[in-house]
Amino acid sequence: MQINWNTTLNPDTRTLLKIKISDCEAADSIFSILMGDFVEPRRDFINNNALNVY
Repeated sequence: MQINWNTTLNPDTRTLLKIKISDCEAADSIFSILMGDFVEPRRDFINNNALNVY
């Protein structure tokens, strides 16, 4: 519990960021591909986008 307090729960040291997803349908599609049960679409996505990772 102390680790959680130091890293995420302590209001003096934590940082809260509000995030927005501008295109919910695209985000849902990508999430479904990456976390879904089917390997082939995930493999294709990774192969097609591997060079776009910084």
